[in-house]
Amino acid sequence: MFHECPSWRHALQAARAAMGPLKTALVAGASGIVGRGIAEQLAGQGWRVLCASRSGAALAGTEGVAVDLMDPAACARALSPHADITHLFYAAFQPAPSRAAEVGPNLAMLRHVVEAVQQASPALRKVVLVTGAKFYGIQWGASPTPCRESDARQLPPNFYYDQEDWLRQASRGTPWRWVNLIPPFVSGYAVGNPMNLVLGIGLYAAVCRELGMPLRFPGSTGAYEALHQIADARQIGAAAAWAAEASAAEDQAFNVTNGDPARWCRTWPVLADALGMGWAEPKTIPLADMMPEQQPVWDRIAHRHGLRPVDIGRVVDWRWMDYMLRQAHDIVLATGKIRRAGFHDCIETDATLVQRLRELQASEVLPA
Repeated sequence: MFHECPSWRHALQAARAAMGPLKTALVAGASGIVGRGIAEQLAGQGWRVLCASRSGAALAGTEGVAVDLMDPAACARALSPHADITHLFYAAFQPAPSRAAEVGPNLAMLRHVVEAVQQASPALRKVVLVTGAKFYGIQWGASPTPCRESDARQLPPNFYYDQEDWLRQASRGTPWRWVNLIPPFVSGYAVGNPMNLVLGIGLYAAVCRELGMPLRFPGSTGAYEALHQIADARQIGAAAAWAAEASAAEDQAFNVTNGDPARWCRTWPVLADALGMGWAEPKTIPLADMMPEQQPVWDRIAHRHGLRPVDIGRVVDWRWMDYMLRQAHDIVLATGKIRRAGFHDCIETDATLVQRLRELQASEVLPA
C-alpha cells in the first residue's frame, strides 16, 4: 500500500501557504467563447478553475463540473461538494425566439448558480457577470457614442438589465460583491458555438477562395464604413481576472474592449491578405440563405485538406452573422472608467482576428 510521505505533504502545504489564499473559480458557460477565454486566463494565472457546463468537459489545466443551470436542485447537488469557491464568473447564455423570451431562462440560470454557490461555499467573494453592448440598445439602431456605463437604459425587455438588477439585490447583506463587464462584438476560439464571428468569416472566405472569388465584405456598406469595437475572449478574460480581485471593481459595470475602434474597411483587406486572397468592395449577401447551400463546396475543401467534418449550415448561426455585419451605425464603448479603475490591457484588433484564424487553421477546422 502506498503511504504518503509526511515531509512531502508538509512541503506542499508550505508552498500553498506561501502563495497566499487559494483562489477557486467556477466558470459558468465555460464551453462558450467568453467562458473559455476566462477559464484559460485564470488557469494561466494559477487559479484552481472549475468549468461548469452540461457536458462537464474540462479545458486544459481545469476541472469539469457537469451541471444543468436550468435545474436549481441539480445545480445545488452538483456544486454542494465545492465549499471552497471564492469567485463565480458567469458567461452562460440560453437563446430564445424573442427578447422577451430570453429574460426568464437567462435570469433563472444566473440565480440558480449564484444561490447554489452561495449555499455551498462561505468563501464566495465576488461574482463577475459578462453581458454585452446590447445593454446600450445597439440591437435597435444607433446609440449615442461613446456608450458610457452611466447612460440611461433602453426600453426593456433586456435580460442584461434583469441579471444586473438581481445581482444588486441578491448581494445586499452578503460578503460577496458583483461586477458587470460589458464587451461589444466578441471574438475568440470555439467550434460548436454558433455565435462565432471568426469561424463565420473563415468559412465564408474558404468557400469564396474555392470558387475563385475575392473576399468580398458580405455586410452592408454602412457597416463597412462604421466605427466598431471588438473584445477578444482573451481580453475579456484578462479584465475578468482583474475585476475578480480589484477593490475598485465592486457593485458596478465596466465596458471592456480590445482598445481603439476599428472599421471593417480597414480590417477586411488585412484578413484577405492573411488568407492569401484578393478582396472586393462590400455587397450585402444574405449569408443565412447562401452559406448553408455551400455544403458540397465545403465537403470538397474539407476532404482535400483533411479537415474536421462540419455542417456549415449549423456550426455558425448565419442569421446572426448577417446581423453582425449589417450594423451600419457606430458602436463605440467608452473605456475610460475601467482604465481609471486600474485595468490597462490593450490589444490590437486586426492582429488578434488574424491570430484566431490561424488557431482555427492549426486545429484543422479551416484550410491553411
